[in-house]
Amino acid sequence: MKINLNFFKSKLAKDSLIYTISDVINMALPFLLLPILTQYLTPDDYGTLNGFSSIIAGVSILVSLNVSAAINVMYYKLKKEELAIYIGNTLIIAFSSFMTLLIIALIFRNYIEVSFQIPFLWIFLGVILSFTNFLSVINTNLWIMEQKPMLFGGFKISNTMVNFGISLFLVVVLLMSWKGRALGIFISGILYSIISFMLLFRRGYLKFNFNIDYIKDALKFGIPLIPYQLSGWIRNGGIVFLLIFLVGKNETGLYGVGSKFALLIIVLSLAFSKAWAPYLFRELSKELTRSKKQKIVKFTYLIFAFYLVAALILTLIAPFIIDLVFPESYTDSYNYVGYLVFGAAFQGMYLMVVQFIYFKKKTKYVAYITFAVSIVNFLLAYLLIKFNGSIGAAQATVISFFLSFVLIWFYSDKVYDMPWNILKKETTI
Repeated sequence: MKINLNFFKSKLAKDSLIYTISDVINMALPFLLLPILTQYLTPDDYGTLNGFSSIIAGVSILVSLNVSAAINVMYYKLKKEELAIYIGNTLIIAFSSFMTLLIIALIFRNYIEVSFQIPFLWIFLGVILSFTNFLSVINTNLWIMEQKPMLFGGFKISNTMVNFGISLFLVVVLLMSWKGRALGIFISGILYSIISFMLLFRRGYLKFNFNIDYIKDALKFGIPLIPYQLSGWIRNGGIVFLLIFLVGKNETGLYGVGSKFALLIIVLSLAFSKAWAPYLFRELSKELTRSKKQKIVKFTYLIFAFYLVAALILTLIAPFIIDLVFPESYTDSYNYVGYLVFGAAFQGMYLMVVQFIYFKKKTKYVAYITFAVSIVNFLLAYLLIKFNGSIGAAQATVISFFLSFVLIWFYSDKVYDMPWNILKKETTI
């Protein structure tokens, strides 16, 4: 397929490459450091960490209420001084949500501690981090809007490196087990939130003047996005808590380690999607001939095949990698790998076909489909765990990602006509 090289020389392409590289490094580091951490952490420890991380991810959605996304929209609509006031009011919203959730957590402390099987102190720290991380999200989003990918990438990568540096010191040197890793996440998160707060002030992006109209506007934009955000959490954090509740933290930890192999395909697919989407949108904006459409379809199928082959290869080599670099206590994590890497492959295929829907701006239905499938995923996981044990969670994951891919592919064909049946010959009258 012939690619316009001028695109890859553009600022958009160069910026996209920097964002992609920073994302790849941030997502790859957890996998690369896994062999070290597993020498000091048991599967039960990893199950606790998965629960801790899931709490932060879930509470972050409820704290932020997605109002940070509204800042991106208002960036070009407001003057800088007005935008600073708008951002200040989004922080008022986030702080109010944070205090509400903190009070609820304190009231139901005993129930939450027993249900999540995590000491309440760490749940408390997770809730705090969910609020402070909101500052870092705003800061990095503004760099994106300012088209400063180097600052964005440097901030994200250094944050990840500090995170793991502290964690390795606490786990390997001080032998603090899972608490050391959790503290690494907490300390680095707080540190970079403080840095973000200072940078927002120094750059003139933060003023605390209460404005009810700005608050209403931010909530009007952010709240409808919550189901879409929760759908992603249900597929990950929701499954983690199902496993903790139904089969315990040991199996949850093995599942978590197995899922790191799927992360390799997720990194590849997200990176490729960021590079491919701008080119695809550029082509779709033209009057495409059937021949050109067929070339795009054939290229899409080629990427489909690549993801599926990559999943097969990972499934085959995973046992050798696990036996070679992980302690014997993690041997059973291989049982989850095959299901999860093929689930990741279907997710990558989903990213290829959903771009046609994005181009047509029919994203509302993407949210509907994604949320519905996430609920199916959760319910199916519950049933399959009951019947098949912990492996049922991985089985539900691959089924749901396949279902999501098929439904989105079907809908994309409705909103943008493409010759997906490449064997069908064009008829002439």
